[in-house]
Amino acid sequence: MNGADPEWLHSRYAKGIAQVFDGHFPAWFIESEPWRQITGSRFRFLRTKVLGLTTEQCAAYLRIHRSTICRWESGDAETPAAPFEALRLLSLTASQRLSHKQWDGWFINRQTAALICPDNDRLAVKPEEIKGLPGLYNRLSILMLHVAKLEGQVGSLIAENTALRSGDKSRQLAAELEAMQERIGAMLADVGTAEVIEFTPMAPELRRVS
Repeated sequence: MNGADPEWLHSRYAKGIAQVFDGHFPAWFIESEPWRQITGSRFRFLRTKVLGLTTEQCAAYLRIHRSTICRWESGDAETPAAPFEALRLLSLTASQRLSHKQWDGWFINRQTAALICPDNDRLAVKPEEIKGLPGLYNRLSILMLHVAKLEGQVGSLIAENTALRSGDKSRQLAAELEAMQERIGAMLADVGTAEVIEFTPMAPELRRVS
């Protein structure tokens, strides 16, 4: 048997099992790896890593108290083969492999092979669509990078346009100030060239009267 301990194969226990099965070991029996010791650490790995069960969930399935599992996994008590084998067989079932709380209620349409959402029967996903999801996500990632690049370019153009418009306003204001300065200069020139009117001095008599 592949992976079997040679010493175990020649042991009295193995020979006794072979006699039970007419001199051979069935494939399903080999899969149980009877030559490996069942330890608390193996039981815990199977429970937590393979099945993803809590102590309470495992105890409910095996119909035992959770403290019994704690004693097995801590090494305070020997782990029986039957509970370990029950968990191992559970891990091989399609129901367990396809079971997850986030997929609770989902079912497969036997005619279309589509996975149907329990809340919306119009939401159906076929196997080929699921297979194409990685490629679709890859294309979406490329498009998002392209959009981000375009958004950056648009931002630069907006800033440039704002600067140009600000420059136009500055030039317009400068032109208005220059025109105003020219008008003021013309007014000052008119004042400078204005004719000076000489007034006749007041007569002495009028000065005395005043």
